[in-house]
Amino acid sequence: MEIRSRIFEKYADYRFKIPLRDGDRAIVKEGKVKIGDILLERSSSPLKKSLSVPKVLGCKNEECEKYVTRVNGEYVEEGEILAQRTSSGKLSVTELISPINGVLDLSRIKQGYIDILGEESVSTVKSDFVGTVETVNPVDGLVVTTDAIVIDGVVSSKNEDKFFGTLEILGDGNTILTEEGLEDDYRGKIVWVGPYLYNRVAIELFERGAVAVITYAMSYTEFRNIGLPVMILGGFGPVHCDLDFIKKFVSFKSKFAMLDTFENQLFILSDSEIKNRGWFVDQYINQTVISRSVSSYGYIGKILEYDQDSQNVLVDFKKRGTSLMNIGLLDFIDL
Repeated sequence: MEIRSRIFEKYADYRFKIPLRDGDRAIVKEGKVKIGDILLERSSSPLKKSLSVPKVLGCKNEECEKYVTRVNGEYVEEGEILAQRTSSGKLSVTELISPINGVLDLSRIKQGYIDILGEESVSTVKSDFVGTVETVNPVDGLVVTTDAIVIDGVVSSKNEDKFFGTLEILGDGNTILTEEGLEDDYRGKIVWVGPYLYNRVAIELFERGAVAVITYAMSYTEFRNIGLPVMILGGFGPVHCDLDFIKKFVSFKSKFAMLDTFENQLFILSDSEIKNRGWFVDQYINQTVISRSVSSYGYIGKILEYDQDSQNVLVDFKKRGTSLMNIGLLDFIDL
């Protein structure tokens, strides 16, 4: 008997906090909420420029705040000093200068970024889930109970924090994009970049306001050095990301999501029709599996035949063909 892993695990009545940002005004009241109900009004401004403080001042992300010389929400003009750092011997001063006019946004300063915003506009945020609003207050935000889909990550940047936003899918979700394929503004978005993440793409996304980034695989060296909220679902290096996984994942586009780097999980608010099967597998034929063999790692298929004496199975990996392999090289999954 084998244990079945749930790639997309459904939680019923999951308690979830939607934080209220500066400029948000809650519209919804305590009680039942359905798809299309207005949750809040949001005053927001387009992102004009995002500046990396560590890149200019040569400091760590967690040190950036102490070097800022202006106040959050302050209007700044081109040429004004936003942050400055004095050398240890006080012989030189490095300054971060505003390249444009705009309103200063320091909400991402702990991730190392200063944002400069344009003119303010008001928009509404609507519910795309069915649930119950338990609490509405400035401290907790909107506390709701609803169904959620949970996806476990392999590893995430150790910020030990929770990041909330809407799930954005780059391109078709299966194409590895370069910087040229990115939009200008990803504020409020948790971004799925596709099967593989390059360091330069991640940096561009954060410079354009992304809350967090999700990918299936990336270089271990780049992941270790990036220092930004990134979650990896598959592993390090050229790990195969199966199309069956991607098709289901991209169906959650634009859903509310929360990335928990402490628990290493992605929560998606969704009343999806996903129905998880039992935890234990007692019959192997026609079961869905994912390969952990070096030659076919990450490929998803179905078992066609099983030989009890040798513990070998014949697996249909679709376009990759069939493979005869030991059952110990497979994980049984619920997909």
